[in-house]
Amino acid sequence: MNLGSLLSKAFEKFPEWPIKNDIRYFLAFNRLVPSFVSDLSPVKGYELNYHIKPGDIVVDAGAFTGDYTVFAAKRAGPHGKVLAFEPDAKNRKILAHNLNHEGLRNVIIIPKGLWNKNTKLQFSGSDGLHSTLLAGSKETSIDVVKLDDELKKRGIRKVDVIKMDIEGAEIEAIQGSLETLKKNKVHVIIASYHIVDGKRTSYYIEDFLRKHGYQAKSDFPKHLTTYGWKP
Repeated sequence: MNLGSLLSKAFEKFPEWPIKNDIRYFLAFNRLVPSFVSDLSPVKGYELNYHIKPGDIVVDAGAFTGDYTVFAAKRAGPHGKVLAFEPDAKNRKILAHNLNHEGLRNVIIIPKGLWNKNTKLQFSGSDGLHSTLLAGSKETSIDVVKLDDELKKRGIRKVDVIKMDIEGAEIEAIQGSLETLKKNKVHVIIASYHIVDGKRTSYYIEDFLRKHGYQAKSDFPKHLTTYGWKP
């Protein structure tokens, strides 16, 4: 294991206090930080292909405790909005605290996961969404929704960015976002290093996006991310 990986593992053991996000952003974007450190930051990877602009509407699926949510909310500004999907109650509590600490009022926390239909699934806080029951005491039933339906319900017609980091559920989640992708010029940013049926989900996501009129590529190998955009 190299030095960068060791530092990353040590850093993630610290509690998710608000200052931890500040450190994340400094390590990701400060030019004095060596690349073997900054390249370990998912936030740096999420910004690689598109920079959030003031007024953007951002979907953050797998918001966790707000590492990307806080960043996106600051960039989008008071005229923008972030919809933070986070099914884990413990993560949502810390997320709400971090947003309050930053004084951010342009974030809607949605206690649901994304899927290709509206239903309930078993959820493990450590392993993400799964379509079948899993053994273990940490599992619970959660609501999952199609992004298209949730946006209609909330009267949101424009989306500029869809970011996902949802532990292998991104294939079904992007299927449930098809109408949104067709009606908007969305900048898609999906963590796609997860393995499904023996293949990284980047293969499936790239193929799906290209079939529906988007250009796509996967990059940022330290935290493999698939990017999609309309030409």
